[in-house]
Amino acid sequence: MELENKNHVKIGTLCSVSFLVISYLIFRTGLPKIPTILLYNLIIIFSLQSLGLGRGVLCLAAAVFLTTLLAISMNFYYALNVVVFFIVFLIVNSRMQNKDYYTRIIQARIEEVKENTNVLSDEHERHKKETLLLEKKEERYRLLKDVTSTLNSTLSIDKVAEYILDNALRIIGKTDSALVYLVDTERQELSLVLSRVGRDFDRIKAKKGDLLDETVFKERRCLLVEDIKKDFRFSEQKMELYQRPFRSVISSPLMEEYKVNGIVRLEHSSPGNYTSEDLRLLDILCDLGAVSLENARLYKQTLDLAITDGLTGLYLRRYFIERLGEEIKRSLRNDLECSFLMIDIDNFKNYNDRYGHTAGDIVLRALSMVLKQYVDSGAACRYGGEEFALLLPETSKKSAMKIAEEIRKAMKKENIELRRVKTSVTISVGVSSFPDDTRVQNELIMKADERLYLAKRQGRDKVVG
Repeated sequence: MELENKNHVKIGTLCSVSFLVISYLIFRTGLPKIPTILLYNLIIIFSLQSLGLGRGVLCLAAAVFLTTLLAISMNFYYALNVVVFFIVFLIVNSRMQNKDYYTRIIQARIEEVKENTNVLSDEHERHKKETLLLEKKEERYRLLKDVTSTLNSTLSIDKVAEYILDNALRIIGKTDSALVYLVDTERQELSLVLSRVGRDFDRIKAKKGDLLDETVFKERRCLLVEDIKKDFRFSEQKMELYQRPFRSVISSPLMEEYKVNGIVRLEHSSPGNYTSEDLRLLDILCDLGAVSLENARLYKQTLDLAITDGLTGLYLRRYFIERLGEEIKRSLRNDLECSFLMIDIDNFKNYNDRYGHTAGDIVLRALSMVLKQYVDSGAACRYGGEEFALLLPETSKKSAMKIAEEIRKAMKKENIELRRVKTSVTISVGVSSFPDDTRVQNELIMKADERLYLAKRQGRDKVVG
């Protein structure tokens, strides 16, 4: 704007000087009429084009004034130039108005084209982003398809849980910490079975879940938390008890019909990290995983039925012998100890004869419940009839004798009611150990069996090792 004003001043000054010079020359030299008209008209045209209508009128007025002076002082015919000046002024001004009109139309069309170009550019960018999102979605759903085929061929609960978690991290990504909880069907509570903890996250102390997991478990629906510190559903005081550095969370239940079998949870240290699309993908993955998880559970139950005793829930003899052989091989490789207990219920035939076979079943189940408390990493077995066996890995002879004595006392304290009569049951136990007694599997069993019968011969209700 400042530069334009300077240009106008220069042009205006040039026009003024031109008028003065031409007027001076006319008065001094008597220039003819036609050059005068031509020069003044040129100044008028130049001022209109360069200075605009307002300053052009001033130049016209100056030309009329000077020409009138010439007509008065020199020759009346100069007055005819005034008419010419007005005609030229009107013609040029009309042409300039037409030019401005078309210029404005062109400028408007240019602006319209620019606006349309910007709109098209914005739409192009939007479509480009949508294309990228669709490609990402396509890739995610392709991965989900691969997940389906793999999950359908997996019959291990641990493998299913691991595969669900790994694919949640692979498909959804942007996660600092990931957890899988499975439901303990007996206690009806969550239990952490698998986790992937990031660099800034400490070990997970809440093995049964926190307030968020309880919400998903009880309400049986997905959960999206954009910022745990601003979410009104979860008080900051309660969440501070868990002392975990997450800010955003998505969580989805593993549901079979209306039953929750587990929960998958992803966390990030930044707020607003997850979207509803992320939650939807996790929900789809959990739906697929829930079916496979249920199949794995049913498969495990089938296997358990094949290797466990239906009455006591302990292993059958054939499977137990296989486990015993594997444990002895492991002990040989790693130079470890292990022990074997052979257990028999004293006077079991008397319970059957006096109270009936149903009473005998009650006694067998009572002993199995006691043995389960001492299984830990080992295995308990109904060896046959009223005989039971217990495998104790990485257990010395001395420790095995102590455990056997604890089992004997625990069984003796059991109050068993048979046909409304409270009675107690005693057991005899034979103990053998590897490698103190033998390094051969069959001899380990035979020695424990011999000591069991020695305990019976010594009056029953004893432990012999």
